[in-house]
Amino acid sequence: MARLLLLLLFNVGAWALLRSLWPGLLRGWRQKAFIAAALLSLAIWGLPLVVVHQSGLPTGNAAVRIIAAAWSLTVVMVVLFGAPVALVRAWVERRAARTPAASTTLATSPSANSGVDLGRRKLLTNVGRAVPVLAAGTSSVGFASGASQFTVRPVEVRLPGLPAALDGFRIGQITDVHVGTFIDTQYLHDAVKAMNDAKVDLQVMTGDLIDDLDQLDGTMAALSECKARHGMLAVLGNHEHWRGLGAIRRAYADVEARGGPVRLLVDASHAFEHAGQRVRVVGVDYPMSGRSHRVKAERMLQSAEQSFKDASPDDVLLCLSHHPDFFPLAAERGARLTLAGHTHGGQVAFLGMPAFWFAFKYMLGRYRQGDHQLYVSGGTGHWLPFRLGVPTEVTVLTLRAT
Repeated sequence: MARLLLLLLFNVGAWALLRSLWPGLLRGWRQKAFIAAALLSLAIWGLPLVVVHQSGLPTGNAAVRIIAAAWSLTVVMVVLFGAPVALVRAWVERRAARTPAASTTLATSPSANSGVDLGRRKLLTNVGRAVPVLAAGTSSVGFASGASQFTVRPVEVRLPGLPAALDGFRIGQITDVHVGTFIDTQYLHDAVKAMNDAKVDLQVMTGDLIDDLDQLDGTMAALSECKARHGMLAVLGNHEHWRGLGAIRRAYADVEARGGPVRLLVDASHAFEHAGQRVRVVGVDYPMSGRSHRVKAERMLQSAEQSFKDASPDDVLLCLSHHPDFFPLAAERGARLTLAGHTHGGQVAFLGMPAFWFAFKYMLGRYRQGDHQLYVSGGTGHWLPFRLGVPTEVTVLTLRAT
């Protein structure tokens, strides 16, 4: 409901800004088209709240969902680009109105002063009229980027004191796939195949696997195609908790019971040997099982105490956590490398800098705490297909001893 109300506010805001920046634009058929598109988009986003299906995500066939998402992205861009222009224009006009009329008599040519004002006003008017074009163009580019195939991102991780047996150990990571509205099971199949083709030793899935439980069987079938030597280890994200935790956990358990290569870790660990070296992978639950953040710190501490309890000094510890804020707790308990997702890298970045860097302490890429490292993936999928400068990724991490 909160997301629907926010989209309503963006539509109203875009309407008001366009009326202000380009008064003649929203008239006649264009006005009717705007209202119709806004209502249709809101209906598509709001229908799941009525039918209790994929809550918070648009429903309908693929074309309808794409239209709803594209319109929503465009009105958001109109607000983001148009609000600063409207504020600057209002400031300029207010400043001009406060200028004493008598000051114009000091000028050699009074028309020169008025010409400057008119010139500024014309410039701001032209900039204002460019806003909807810029918004539509940006949303189109971001939508096209979001709808494109993932990239395979190689990452070399140098860990001081890493045993020689693990020098060259390769991990394939997928995260935030969000099988459902815009991502289908074939996309997930391709992501698993990419890790298979990279011949990684271990595959991991760090949460937010699925949004549409109608595709759960196909999703598990795609994961089961893992051919890594040590299989695939997975953890839960917030969307598993929101969409149907019981069904998803049973699906993971069924795959494991049939001898499949996929194992779910919920505040637990799994150990294996690689070239004679014992490796223990710790997997922690998402710290907010509902939507409340008040219990986050307490639940992360509980997860740390439970999941690391079987670790021994002879183990090389790796940690999987959907939320990257678990990193300090993992580092304190000896995890050499923590892999996380959740942030999607903000989905928008300029010159490699996430536009929403302030939203998370650990937003995208690599972080260090002493000899311990964290890698936050930009995400393999998304629940809204809009990306600029942060492509979807299947990450192939290679461990190196230093």
